[in-house]
Amino acid sequence: MNIAEMPTKIDEDIREKFRRSGYTLTSQRRAVLEALGETSGHPSAEDVYLIVKKKNPRVALGTVYQALSVLEDIGIISSKRWSESPIRYDVNTKPHLDIRCIRCGEVSEIPGVDLGGLKSRIQGSTPYEVTSASLVVEGICPACQKNL
Repeated sequence: MNIAEMPTKIDEDIREKFRRSGYTLTSQRRAVLEALGETSGHPSAEDVYLIVKKKNPRVALGTVYQALSVLEDIGIISSKRWSESPIRYDVNTKPHLDIRCIRCGEVSEIPGVDLGGLKSRIQGSTPYEVTSASLVVEGICPACQKNL
């Protein structure tokens, strides 16, 4: 899902999520949303910051981190965490499968693979309360394969 491709529906959904959360859709948060819409893949906070900074040189990196945190809090984006790389952000909050390059760290979505009920299947096998479930496939991206 690309935010830039569906401005009216996304705007309505985002405004509703902000309304329900009690947060305000500030110009900084909107700028971060727009930057996320301009990226492909799963950008880091620094990637988003560089895009926002091109349009607003006075923006601080901390402001971008705060905006990303609020956007994740209210369910507009999700974060992906791997121990050896920075947190990556994803505008696709629906269950999906990601693939990560073990050489350069690039993360992409794998289309057409249904995780169908992974969270509920895990919940049925453990006494834990499952709050989220994700799966990451690792490999070597086409660009890195060329450099082998």
